[in-house]
Amino acid sequence: MLIWLVAAVFAAGGIYAEFSSLKMELHTVHERLDKKIIVINNIEDRIYVLEMHDEYEKGYKDSQNNK
Repeated sequence: MLIWLVAAVFAAGGIYAEFSSLKMELHTVHERLDKKIIVINNIEDRIYVLEMHDEYEKGYKDSQNNK
C-alpha cells in the first residue's frame, strides 16, 4: 500500500513537471509569435508607403507625358 502511495506521488510530480514545462514552452512560443507579428505589421506598413510612392510616381510620369 505504501509503495502505491509513493508511486502515485512520484507520478503526480512527473505529470506536474511535464505540464510546467509545456506551459513555459507555450509562453516562449507566444512571445516569439508576438515579435513576429510586430515585424510583419511593420513590413506591411513599409510596403503600403512604397506602393503609395510608386503610384504617385506613375501618376506624375503620366501627367508629364500627356503635356
